[in-house]
Amino acid sequence: MMKTRKTFQMGMVALMAAVSLVMGGCLDDDSNNNIVNIPVSYVSLYNASPNAPALNVVVDDRLINGNAPLRYADYTGYLRFHTGERTLEVGPYGANNITLDTAITLVNNRAYSIFVVDNYENAELLVLNDSSATEPATGKAMIRFVNLSPDAAPLTLKVKDAAGNLTDAQSFKNATPFQEVDAQSYNFEVVAGGESVLNIPNVSLPAGAYKTVLVRGYKTPPAGNTNVLSGEVIVH
Repeated sequence: MMKTRKTFQMGMVALMAAVSLVMGGCLDDDSNNNIVNIPVSYVSLYNASPNAPALNVVVDDRLINGNAPLRYADYTGYLRFHTGERTLEVGPYGANNITLDTAITLVNNRAYSIFVVDNYENAELLVLNDSSATEPATGKAMIRFVNLSPDAAPLTLKVKDAAGNLTDAQSFKNATPFQEVDAQSYNFEVVAGGESVLNIPNVSLPAGAYKTVLVRGYKTPPAGNTNVLSGEVIVH
C-alpha cells in the first residue's frame, strides 16, 4: 500500500533561496516606521504513531492545527515557525491533556521534518534537518528513506528486481541522508533480513526533486488496529 503526496512542490534548493524572500521578508513597524526582519524556519509535521488518536499540535501555547486534527498518516507540508527554542506539545484533539512535551531548536532559513513516532503511550518526536540536502546534479533527484514502523525489523530500500540495495538497513526511528539518484520512475521494494516485506511502485522522481520514502504502521497490528505496514512518498 502506498500513497504519494504533493504538498510542497518547490525543490529544496529553491526553497532555501525563497525563504529569505517569502518568509524572511520585512514587517512594517507602525510605531517607529522601522523595518523589522523576521527570522523563520519551515517545519512539516507528520503523525506516524499507528495507534494515536487525532492530535492537537500546540507550539508555544498556540494551537496550530485549529479545526483540522492531525490524524494518523496526516502530513501538513511546510509551515512557518519562528526560530529559536520552541515548545511543541501534542495531545488528543479537542482535549486539554498533553501526551508529549518537547523543546526543539529551529535555525533561521532551515527546513525540518518532524514526525510523531512510536506507540502513542510512548510517543516521541523524530526531527530531521531537511536543509542538510545538497543540490542534485543535472538529471538527478534526491531521495531519503525513513523507518517509522514500531515493530518492524531494520528495513532496507532497494529498486525492485535490481541487484544490490539502494540504502543501508534502517532501524526504527532512523533515516538515511538524502542521496542522489537518476531522475526517472521507480518501483521500490522494502526488505527485512533479505525478505521482501513491502512494494512501493510507480514513484516518480523528476530532475531536481527531493522526496522522502517512509514506511509506517505495524508489521503485526495489535487486536483491533488496522494500520498495517505501508509506505508513503512525501515531497519536499
